[in-house]
Amino acid sequence: MASSLSASLSHFSRISLNSNTSLQHESTKIPESQCHPFLLSRRFNSLRKGIALPQRRESPSTRICASLTDVSLDLTVNEKQLSKGESWSVHKFGGTCMGSSQRIKNVADIVLNDDSERRLVVVSAMSKKHSSTAHDILDGDNLAIFLSKLHEDINNLKAMLRAIYIAGHATESFADFVVGHGELWSAQMLSLVIRKNGTDCKWMDTREVLIVHPTSSNQVDPDYLESEQRLEKWYSRNPSIMGSLLRAGQVTIWTDVDGVYSADPRKVSEAVILKTLSYQEAWEMSYFGANVLHPRTIIPVMKYGIPILIRNIFNLSALGTKICHPAVNDDEDRANLQNFVKGFATIDNLALVNVEGTGMAGVPGTASDIFSAVKDVGANVIMISQASSEHSVCFAVPEKEVKAVAEALQSRFRQALDNGRLSQVAIIPNCSILAAVGQKMASTPGVSATLFNALAKASINVRAIAQGCSEYNITVVVKREDCIKALRAVHSRFYLSRTTIAMGIIGPGLIGSTLLDQLRDQIALEQSYGY
Repeated sequence: MASSLSASLSHFSRISLNSNTSLQHESTKIPESQCHPFLLSRRFNSLRKGIALPQRRESPSTRICASLTDVSLDLTVNEKQLSKGESWSVHKFGGTCMGSSQRIKNVADIVLNDDSERRLVVVSAMSKKHSSTAHDILDGDNLAIFLSKLHEDINNLKAMLRAIYIAGHATESFADFVVGHGELWSAQMLSLVIRKNGTDCKWMDTREVLIVHPTSSNQVDPDYLESEQRLEKWYSRNPSIMGSLLRAGQVTIWTDVDGVYSADPRKVSEAVILKTLSYQEAWEMSYFGANVLHPRTIIPVMKYGIPILIRNIFNLSALGTKICHPAVNDDEDRANLQNFVKGFATIDNLALVNVEGTGMAGVPGTASDIFSAVKDVGANVIMISQASSEHSVCFAVPEKEVKAVAEALQSRFRQALDNGRLSQVAIIPNCSILAAVGQKMASTPGVSATLFNALAKASINVRAIAQGCSEYNITVVVKREDCIKALRAVHSRFYLSRTTIAMGIIGPGLIGSTLLDQLRDQIALEQSYGY
């Protein structure tokens, strides 16, 4: 996916912004090393889309700007100061929302109908069809403006691709620059559609404002201070803004599902839409496979307590899922046992690596050596579990990486294996992870017991277990073929059916008496939790 940002914003005005690579506008005097997009890495593209936002109208003659080149930071007393806070609402529209001319019109309607004082919109790239879509939704000067820019960009890209072909080498930054044009074109098109509806529009290249620094783990960290300063300067000349720097009142992520489900509805037909999630719960569920948002998208909004709302652009009647700080007294969370575990997520196609040996106990640096070897081959550790006796360490990695991991460990610990200090480096293939996520699990006795009881009754063999001290999740490793069965078993245990049934027991013998005892125990358990 492209690591770019683009936007459309207005006063009643909206503006479109784009930040797609570390390559800069020719007249910008910023060192290339400081000008990466907000999230440059294509492997961590959690804030990579376009943006749109409106403000209260000041003048019908607001100037249309295509890009910015002056990003000096000195503010004068006469320059307009940036307004922040709850007057801003932020919308993010995924690729399916921008997939056709009618869908782009729907996006424009949603933005125009938002009654917030100021609005910012992030848009994704559409798939192909840019020229034909533009002919469907634009006309006159607006159509000519877009087609001229589209053809200019395409010709420039052809020239650059030709140069790359001759050189025989392409950098990742260049690849990001090329694919980032999709978001740029979406933002330009949306801004012109909004302009066609009588609203003055601008679009801005956000590389002129957003500054990030690469980290050692192929990610980038935003430089909030410098980005904020550049943003203040930009806003003083073009009254608009972007991203979490706004301290917005809310961020709405528009997608093609009704919200965040308690489990993957393709695997569990009884999965329900969650009304609320805490930031930590959303983070955990995203990490363990819930694909509504990337874990890193939560960081900027969590910093300022900005709620995120997940909504379905194709079903506006659905209320969606709200991600925010948990309420002190949450009636929903006290209603049922299910709410101590908010949701379940799975990761497939994993393998377990088990490093075992009596010589590991009490030897400093063993774990460091193990994971140093894993890092050297570039593998991603999904989960770690260690016996309290320090006799063994096991961890899960993607199955496609396990061969390289095993060879690296065999090489690193060859002497220890030969002299018996380590007994084995064992690989257990065909595994899946099942994670139960819930912030209230930490303060609720019996959640783990309920989880493992459900797995036991479904005859699921657990191969490894992990739980952090925060207790936001309980993670188990099971056979891949058992994963869906395990997911359905635990989900049905925590999300009990609301269907009321009536039954009678005549002459209860051993089985009937046991059933009555279980019902009595269940009632006592629920009463102890205050249901």
